[in-house]
Amino acid sequence: MLRNLEVINYGLIDHVNLDFKKGLTAITGETGSGKSILLGAFGLLLGDRADSKSIKHIDQKCIVEAVFDLRAFQLEQFFQENDLDFDANTTVRREIAPGGKSRAFINDTPVSLQQLKALGERLVDIHSQHENSILGERSFQFSVIDAFAHHEALLADYSLNFSLYKSQKSELEKLVENEVKMKQDLDYFQFQLEELEKVSLENIDLPALEAELETLNNAEQIKSSLGNITAILDADHPSVISGLAMAKAAAQKLASFNTTLEDFAKRIDSSMIDLRELCREIEAYADGVAMQPERIVIVQELIGQVYHLQQKHRMQSIEELIHLREQIRVKVQESSSVDDRIQELRKELYQTEQTLGLIADKLTASRQKGGQKATKEVEKYFKELSLDHAELVFDLTPSKSFHAQGKDDIQILFRSNKGGQLLPIKQVASGGEISRVMLALKAAIARHKKLPVLILDEIDQGVSGEVGKKIGSILKEMSSDMQLITITHLPQIAGKAEHHLKVSKETDGKTTTTKVEILNQDERIKEIAEMLSGKNITKAALENAKELMN
Repeated sequence: MLRNLEVINYGLIDHVNLDFKKGLTAITGETGSGKSILLGAFGLLLGDRADSKSIKHIDQKCIVEAVFDLRAFQLEQFFQENDLDFDANTTVRREIAPGGKSRAFINDTPVSLQQLKALGERLVDIHSQHENSILGERSFQFSVIDAFAHHEALLADYSLNFSLYKSQKSELEKLVENEVKMKQDLDYFQFQLEELEKVSLENIDLPALEAELETLNNAEQIKSSLGNITAILDADHPSVISGLAMAKAAAQKLASFNTTLEDFAKRIDSSMIDLRELCREIEAYADGVAMQPERIVIVQELIGQVYHLQQKHRMQSIEELIHLREQIRVKVQESSSVDDRIQELRKELYQTEQTLGLIADKLTASRQKGGQKATKEVEKYFKELSLDHAELVFDLTPSKSFHAQGKDDIQILFRSNKGGQLLPIKQVASGGEISRVMLALKAAIARHKKLPVLILDEIDQGVSGEVGKKIGSILKEMSSDMQLITITHLPQIAGKAEHHLKVSKETDGKTTTTKVEILNQDERIKEIAEMLSGKNITKAALENAKELMN
């Protein structure tokens, strides 16, 4: 149940701090006093969209915070699944910064808006005035009948398989749609792949090939020049090595005069050895240099193929060409296997449809029983709401295809008088009748769907007098099993409440402020009397107010 609500700087509210108790709480006030502002504050706690325009003082933060007593509602698993600390007295807070940025907290832990909404759905059910319009919507009608059927596990199983069904169906439709194009692309991709596979890209070193081609193209000049080099270094006529031999001999003669000079002779000898080794290497290299026209053609062709592929595909390196080749290979494989994948998906989809159909059939059977139960319980309330001859039926018919709720179409059919035709409720029910039907549904659902708090915004819209008194009695009965907060304009309902809040608006000449007061017994009598007779409260109105409260 809701223990406390604090609202700071929201709408026309400067600061309101309210304690709530068990049972039925009535909220009253003149039209335009700000009752809807309280609903808006609750909406923020339940994950509604935050708007900086709802901040009263734009330079200050807006805060809405509520404390809920969760001891009787088995919500520990939700907190565990969302990695939140569970507290029997859980605090939910929403903050809106002056710039409009919103933050949410559960027990002082920051949470996402999705987490806040998920918890909010388990804490509070708000029925606002505009919600009467959803009575004809399929999703609402399914939510009503499902509440009576109590098949949560079946719904969860269906939802899981329906998600798989949608995924498989979507993939199959895309594959079939793209099948023709993929087959057309297959020829093109195969041509590209064959062209890339003709060249053994992994075995090509392009810089080495380019160097080899340069050598082959200049083989005669290289061989001649290398022969000249070896002749200069070591030939029969005076050469570098023969000159070094003479220098070595002279240095050895000098060594007899000074042993230090012997090192010069050794170093000259070492240079001679290095030069002779160099000559042998040059000669060996020169022997390997030869005119090879056939090899030139092969190397030129390899280099040309690589250049062509790089230019065609706008690639800068062989590594990029290899990567492109593998990408094209994957596309070829995908295009080649599209038929196999389509056949495989059709089999998978068929199996999922069979499973989904079985679950949907169970849902249908369960809903038929739930609909009968709902009809009986709701019509009990009809008699209390002066709809003595009204009849309501949940009409289930097979739908042509699976949808998020199953494979049923649903309509709530209604007639208010005997002998009348059962027709969709939105076509035949008046505004006052729709309000009473919604109350009957809420009252019946409350027995099956346990929530900490139910908030009703003018569920009495379009009714008055004796019917209003009966609505008050039903709300009183409902509040014995749950905490119920109702915004009302009927004194008959306010008189049935155990707790009473009054919303009013004050203006100091510059600004307008909404205030919320918790009324004591005498203040309640005065407020209800004013609802009966207006600002000029009569003695009869006061007596009537006391009678309503009794």
